[in-house]
Amino acid sequence: MRAGKPVPACVKASPRRPGEIGRLRVDGRFAKVLSATVPIPSNGPFASALVPEDLDELYAQELNAIGKVSAPQSLDRPHRGLVQLLKQEQRRRDKAAESDWSCDHPKFDTPLGKRRLRIFNALFLALSKRGHAGDAYDQDGEIHARAVIGDTYLGLDIVIVGSHRTERQQGYVRPAPDLPASTPLALRLDPGFDRKATLTWQDDGDSKLESKIAAVAAATIVAGEKKFRQSLREAEERAKREQIEQERRRQEHLAQLNQQRLQNLRTSGELLRQAQDIRALVERVRRAIDEGSVEIDCATLEAWQQWALAEADRLDPVRSGQIMTHLDEPSI
Repeated sequence: MRAGKPVPACVKASPRRPGEIGRLRVDGRFAKVLSATVPIPSNGPFASALVPEDLDELYAQELNAIGKVSAPQSLDRPHRGLVQLLKQEQRRRDKAAESDWSCDHPKFDTPLGKRRLRIFNALFLALSKRGHAGDAYDQDGEIHARAVIGDTYLGLDIVIVGSHRTERQQGYVRPAPDLPASTPLALRLDPGFDRKATLTWQDDGDSKLESKIAAVAAATIVAGEKKFRQSLREAEERAKREQIEQERRRQEHLAQLNQQRLQNLRTSGELLRQAQDIRALVERVRRAIDEGSVEIDCATLEAWQQWALAEADRLDPVRSGQIMTHLDEPSI
Protein backbone atom coordinates (compact mmCIF):
# COMPACT_ATOMS: atom_id res chain seq x y z
CA MET A 1 0.00 0.00 0.00
CA ARG A 2 2.93 2.33 0.61
CA ALA A 3 4.94 1.25 -2.44
CA GLY A 4 6.20 4.21 -4.43
CA LYS A 5 5.16 6.74 -1.79
CA PRO A 6 7.48 8.94 0.28
CA VAL A 7 8.92 7.39 3.42
CA PRO A 8 7.37 9.06 6.50
CA ALA A 9 9.73 11.25 8.48
CA CYS A 10 11.21 9.65 11.57
CA VAL A 11 9.41 10.59 14.76
CA LYS A 12 11.58 12.78 16.95
CA ALA A 13 12.17 11.52 20.45
CA SER A 14 10.45 13.59 23.13
CA PRO A 15 12.68 15.20 25.75
CA ARG A 16 13.14 13.08 28.85
CA ARG A 17 10.72 14.02 31.61
CA PRO A 18 11.41 13.67 35.36
CA GLY A 19 11.57 10.03 36.43
CA GLU A 20 11.74 8.68 32.89
CA ILE A 21 14.45 6.22 31.91
CA GLY A 22 15.02 7.98 28.58
CA ARG A 23 14.73 4.74 26.63
CA LEU A 24 12.01 2.90 24.72
CA ARG A 25 11.18 -0.69 25.55
CA VAL A 26 10.55 -2.97 22.57
CA ASP A 27 9.85 -6.67 22.21
CA GLY A 28 12.93 -8.87 22.54
CA ARG A 29 12.29 -10.29 19.09
CA PHE A 30 13.57 -7.00 17.65
CA ALA A 31 17.05 -7.73 19.05
CA LYS A 32 18.18 -8.95 15.61
CA VAL A 33 17.51 -5.57 14.01
CA LEU A 34 17.80 -3.15 16.94
CA SER A 35 20.80 -2.89 19.21
CA ALA A 36 20.09 -1.97 22.82
CA THR A 37 21.44 1.37 23.94
CA VAL A 38 23.23 1.75 27.24
CA PRO A 39 21.46 3.53 30.12
CA ILE A 40 22.30 7.07 31.14
CA PRO A 41 25.55 7.02 33.16
CA SER A 42 24.96 7.27 36.89
CA ASN A 43 27.04 10.46 37.04
CA GLY A 44 24.91 12.14 34.36
CA PRO A 45 24.42 14.44 32.70
CA PHE A 46 20.68 14.19 33.30
CA ALA A 47 19.52 17.48 31.87
CA SER A 48 16.96 17.65 29.09
CA ALA A 49 14.66 20.32 27.75
CA LEU A 50 12.27 19.41 30.58
CA VAL A 51 14.66 18.43 33.37
CA PRO A 52 17.37 20.71 34.77
CA GLU A 53 20.52 19.11 36.11
CA ASP A 54 20.04 20.60 39.58
CA LEU A 55 17.18 19.10 41.61
CA ASP A 56 16.53 22.36 43.45
CA GLU A 57 15.95 24.01 40.09
CA LEU A 58 13.62 21.16 39.17
CA TYR A 59 11.60 21.74 42.34
CA ALA A 60 11.26 25.46 41.64
CA GLN A 61 10.31 24.73 38.03
CA GLU A 62 7.63 22.19 38.95
CA LEU A 63 6.21 24.26 41.79
CA ASN A 64 5.84 27.23 39.47
CA ALA A 65 4.26 25.09 36.72
CA ILE A 66 1.78 23.43 39.09
CA GLY A 67 0.68 26.78 40.45
CA LYS A 68 -2.10 27.09 42.94
CA VAL A 69 -3.88 23.86 43.81
CA SER A 70 -7.24 23.65 45.52
CA ALA A 71 -8.33 20.37 47.04
CA PRO A 72 -11.84 19.42 45.85
CA GLN A 73 -14.32 19.15 48.69
CA SER A 74 -15.95 16.11 47.11
CA LEU A 75 -15.04 13.09 45.02
CA ASP A 76 -17.64 13.69 42.34
CA ARG A 77 -14.92 14.04 39.70
CA PRO A 78 -12.14 11.73 40.93
CA HIS A 79 -8.76 11.19 39.35
CA ARG A 80 -8.66 7.96 37.35
CA GLY A 81 -6.27 6.49 39.93
CA LEU A 82 -9.10 6.46 42.47
CA VAL A 83 -11.93 5.32 40.22
CA GLN A 84 -11.53 1.60 40.89
CA LEU A 85 -11.30 2.04 44.66
CA LEU A 86 -14.38 4.31 44.68
CA LYS A 87 -16.29 1.75 42.61
CA GLN A 88 -15.45 -0.90 45.20
CA GLU A 89 -16.70 1.43 47.92
CA GLN A 90 -19.97 1.97 46.05
CA ARG A 91 -20.47 -1.78 45.62
CA ARG A 92 -19.97 -2.22 49.36
CA ARG A 93 -22.39 0.65 50.00
CA ASP A 94 -25.04 -0.97 47.81
CA LYS A 95 -24.49 -4.35 49.46
CA ALA A 96 -24.60 -2.87 52.96
CA ALA A 97 -28.02 -1.44 52.21
CA GLU A 98 -29.31 -5.01 52.00
CA SER A 99 -27.11 -6.64 54.63
CA ASP A 100 -26.42 -6.28 58.34
CA TRP A 101 -22.94 -7.73 58.12
CA SER A 102 -20.26 -5.19 59.05
CA CYS A 103 -17.84 -6.70 56.52
CA ASP A 104 -20.18 -5.52 53.75
CA HIS A 105 -19.99 -1.87 54.78
CA PRO A 106 -17.76 0.66 52.97
CA LYS A 107 -14.26 0.82 54.46
CA PHE A 108 -13.51 4.48 53.90
CA ASP A 109 -16.88 6.14 54.52
CA THR A 110 -15.66 7.63 57.79
CA PRO A 111 -14.89 11.38 58.01
CA LEU A 112 -11.17 10.62 58.19
CA GLY A 113 -11.31 8.05 55.39
CA LYS A 114 -13.06 10.48 53.08
CA ARG A 115 -10.51 13.17 53.86
CA ARG A 116 -7.67 10.80 53.03
CA LEU A 117 -9.24 10.07 49.66
CA ARG A 118 -9.75 13.77 48.95
CA ILE A 119 -6.08 14.49 49.72
CA PHE A 120 -4.90 11.69 47.44
CA ASN A 121 -7.29 12.90 44.77
CA ALA A 122 -5.95 16.45 44.97
CA LEU A 123 -2.36 15.21 44.80
CA PHE A 124 -3.01 12.93 41.82
CA LEU A 125 -4.76 15.76 39.96
CA ALA A 126 -1.81 18.05 40.64
CA LEU A 127 0.62 15.43 39.35
CA SER A 128 -1.48 14.89 36.24
CA LYS A 129 -1.03 18.57 35.37
CA ARG A 130 2.64 17.75 34.84
CA GLY A 131 2.04 14.52 32.92
CA HIS A 132 2.46 12.16 35.87
CA ALA A 133 0.01 9.88 37.64
CA GLY A 134 -0.91 8.11 40.84
CA ASP A 135 -3.30 5.47 42.07
CA ALA A 136 -4.64 3.95 45.25
CA TYR A 137 -6.12 0.61 46.25
CA ASP A 138 -7.56 -1.13 49.28
CA GLN A 139 -5.63 -3.83 51.09
CA ASP A 140 -6.91 -5.28 54.36
CA GLY A 141 -8.98 -2.17 55.00
CA GLU A 142 -6.12 0.28 54.46
CA ILE A 143 -5.53 2.70 51.62
CA HIS A 144 -2.28 2.01 49.79
CA ALA A 145 -1.20 4.60 47.26
CA ARG A 146 1.68 5.38 44.94
CA ALA A 147 2.82 8.17 42.66
CA VAL A 148 4.03 7.38 39.15
CA ILE A 149 6.68 9.90 38.07
CA GLY A 150 7.66 9.08 34.51
CA ASP A 151 8.78 5.45 34.76
CA THR A 152 9.45 5.66 38.50
CA TYR A 153 7.13 4.53 41.30
CA LEU A 154 7.01 6.05 44.77
CA GLY A 155 5.00 4.94 47.78
CA LEU A 156 2.55 7.34 49.46
CA ASP A 157 0.94 7.03 52.85
CA ILE A 158 -1.33 9.19 55.00
CA VAL A 159 -1.18 8.44 58.72
CA ILE A 160 -2.65 9.94 61.87
CA VAL A 161 -0.31 12.14 63.87
CA GLY A 162 -0.10 11.35 67.56
CA SER A 163 -2.17 9.00 69.69
CA HIS A 164 -5.75 8.23 68.78
CA ARG A 165 -8.50 5.79 69.60
CA THR A 166 -8.48 2.48 67.75
CA GLU A 167 -10.81 -0.46 67.22
CA ARG A 168 -10.21 -4.03 66.14
CA GLN A 169 -11.93 -4.64 62.82
CA GLN A 170 -11.85 -8.08 61.22
CA GLY A 171 -8.63 -8.96 63.03
CA TYR A 172 -6.86 -5.64 62.34
CA VAL A 173 -6.35 -2.65 64.62
CA ARG A 174 -7.79 0.37 62.80
CA PRO A 175 -8.50 3.99 63.77
CA ALA A 176 -11.89 4.44 65.42
CA PRO A 177 -14.48 5.16 62.71
CA ASP A 178 -15.89 8.19 64.55
CA LEU A 179 -12.61 10.14 64.57
CA PRO A 180 -13.33 13.62 63.17
CA ALA A 181 -11.93 14.82 59.84
CA SER A 182 -9.95 17.42 61.79
CA THR A 183 -7.76 14.69 63.30
CA PRO A 184 -4.14 15.68 62.47
CA LEU A 185 -2.76 13.80 59.49
CA ALA A 186 0.68 13.41 57.92
CA LEU A 187 1.44 12.52 54.32
CA ARG A 188 4.64 10.50 53.92
CA LEU A 189 6.66 9.84 50.80
CA ASP A 190 8.10 6.32 50.76
CA PRO A 191 10.27 5.92 47.61
CA GLY A 192 11.28 2.34 48.37
CA PHE A 193 7.87 1.03 49.52
CA ASP A 194 9.69 -0.10 52.68
CA ARG A 195 8.01 2.19 55.23
CA LYS A 196 11.12 4.39 55.32
CA ALA A 197 9.68 7.82 54.63
CA THR A 198 12.09 10.35 53.17
CA LEU A 199 9.72 13.33 53.21
CA THR A 200 6.76 14.11 55.45
CA TRP A 201 4.13 16.86 55.43
CA GLN A 202 1.51 17.22 58.15
CA ASP A 203 -1.23 19.38 59.57
CA ASP A 204 0.26 22.07 61.76
CA GLY A 205 -1.74 24.84 63.36
CA ASP A 206 -3.96 26.50 60.79
CA SER A 207 -2.02 24.99 57.88
CA LYS A 208 -3.67 21.82 56.65
CA LEU A 209 -2.32 19.23 54.25
CA GLU A 210 -4.82 20.40 51.65
CA SER A 211 -3.00 23.75 51.45
CA LYS A 212 0.35 22.02 50.79
CA ILE A 213 -0.65 19.90 47.80
CA ALA A 214 1.33 21.98 45.28
CA ALA A 215 4.52 21.68 47.35
CA VAL A 216 3.90 17.95 47.91
CA ALA A 217 3.38 17.36 44.19
CA ALA A 218 6.53 19.29 43.22
CA ALA A 219 8.59 17.47 45.85
CA THR A 220 7.16 14.13 44.70
CA ILE A 221 8.24 14.85 41.12
CA VAL A 222 11.73 15.74 42.33
CA ALA A 223 11.79 12.55 44.44
CA GLY A 224 10.87 10.53 41.36
CA GLU A 225 13.76 12.05 39.41
CA LYS A 226 16.09 11.52 42.36
CA LYS A 227 15.07 7.87 42.70
CA PHE A 228 15.62 7.39 38.96
CA ARG A 229 19.16 8.80 39.23
CA GLN A 230 19.86 6.62 42.26
CA SER A 231 18.52 3.58 40.40
CA LEU A 232 21.18 4.11 37.73
CA ARG A 233 23.90 3.96 40.36
CA GLU A 234 22.29 0.93 41.98
CA ALA A 235 22.05 -0.78 38.59
CA GLU A 236 25.73 -0.14 37.92
CA GLU A 237 26.70 -1.44 41.36
CA ARG A 238 24.47 -4.48 40.84
CA ALA A 239 26.03 -5.14 37.43
CA LYS A 240 29.50 -4.82 38.97
CA ARG A 241 28.60 -7.28 41.73
CA GLU A 242 27.17 -9.68 39.17
CA GLN A 243 30.34 -9.36 37.09
CA ILE A 244 32.50 -10.09 40.14
CA GLU A 245 30.31 -13.05 41.06
CA GLN A 246 30.40 -14.33 37.48
CA GLU A 247 34.20 -14.10 37.47
CA ARG A 248 34.34 -15.91 40.83
CA ARG A 249 32.19 -18.72 39.44
CA ARG A 250 34.32 -18.80 36.29
CA GLN A 251 37.54 -19.12 38.29
CA GLU A 252 35.94 -21.76 40.48
CA HIS A 253 34.82 -23.71 37.43
CA LEU A 254 38.27 -23.31 35.88
CA ALA A 255 39.91 -24.63 39.05
CA GLN A 256 37.60 -27.66 38.91
CA LEU A 257 38.51 -28.25 35.26
CA ASN A 258 42.22 -28.02 36.06
CA GLN A 259 41.79 -30.43 38.94
CA GLN A 260 39.97 -32.82 36.63
CA ARG A 261 42.73 -32.39 34.02
CA LEU A 262 45.33 -33.33 36.62
CA GLN A 263 43.29 -36.34 37.65
CA ASN A 264 42.98 -37.40 34.00
CA LEU A 265 46.75 -37.04 33.61
CA ARG A 266 47.36 -39.32 36.57
CA THR A 267 44.83 -41.75 35.14
CA SER A 268 46.75 -41.75 31.84
CA GLY A 269 49.93 -42.64 33.65
CA GLU A 270 48.26 -45.46 35.52
CA LEU A 271 46.62 -46.82 32.35
CA LEU A 272 49.92 -46.64 30.48
CA ARG A 273 51.68 -48.61 33.22
CA GLN A 274 48.97 -51.25 33.09
CA ALA A 275 49.22 -51.49 29.30
CA GLN A 276 53.01 -51.72 29.46
CA ASP A 277 52.82 -54.41 32.14
CA ILE A 278 50.53 -56.53 29.92
CA ARG A 279 52.81 -56.09 26.89
CA ALA A 280 55.84 -56.92 29.02
CA LEU A 281 54.07 -60.06 30.23
CA VAL A 282 53.29 -61.15 26.67
CA GLU A 283 56.92 -60.64 25.70
CA ARG A 284 58.14 -62.54 28.76
CA VAL A 285 55.88 -65.51 27.93
CA ARG A 286 57.20 -65.61 24.33
CA ARG A 287 60.80 -65.58 25.55
CA ALA A 288 60.04 -68.38 27.98
CA ILE A 289 58.61 -70.48 25.13
CA ASP A 290 61.64 -69.75 22.95
CA GLU A 291 63.94 -70.75 25.79
CA GLY A 292 61.94 -73.95 26.25
CA SER A 293 61.09 -73.28 29.87
CA VAL A 294 57.36 -73.20 29.08
CA GLU A 295 55.41 -75.40 26.72
CA ILE A 296 52.17 -73.88 25.32
CA ASP A 297 50.24 -74.93 22.27
CA CYS A 298 50.88 -72.48 19.39
CA ALA A 299 47.19 -71.90 18.65
CA THR A 300 46.46 -71.31 22.31
CA LEU A 301 49.41 -68.93 22.61
CA GLU A 302 48.39 -66.96 19.53
CA ALA A 303 44.81 -66.56 20.76
CA TRP A 304 45.93 -65.51 24.23
CA GLN A 305 48.51 -63.11 22.85
CA GLN A 306 45.95 -61.38 20.60
CA TRP A 307 43.51 -61.03 23.46
CA ALA A 308 46.12 -59.72 25.92
CA LEU A 309 47.58 -57.17 23.48
CA ALA A 310 44.07 -56.01 22.55
CA GLU A 311 43.41 -55.41 26.24
CA ALA A 312 46.71 -53.51 26.50
CA ASP A 313 45.71 -51.33 23.53
CA ARG A 314 42.33 -50.71 25.12
CA LEU A 315 44.04 -49.51 28.29
CA ASP A 316 46.76 -47.54 26.50
CA PRO A 317 45.79 -43.83 26.96
CA VAL A 318 47.39 -42.85 23.64
CA ARG A 319 45.74 -45.53 21.50
CA SER A 320 42.38 -45.25 23.29
CA GLY A 321 42.36 -41.45 23.03
CA GLN A 322 42.08 -41.00 26.79
CA ILE A 323 45.05 -38.66 26.61
CA MET A 324 42.82 -36.10 24.87
CA THR A 325 41.02 -35.48 28.17
CA HIS A 326 44.02 -33.51 29.45
CA LEU A 327 45.93 -32.58 26.31
CA ASP A 328 44.39 -29.09 25.94
CA GLU A 329 44.48 -26.44 28.65
CA PRO A 330 40.99 -25.92 30.14
CA SER A 331 39.13 -22.83 29.03
CA ILE A 332 35.63 -21.42 29.50
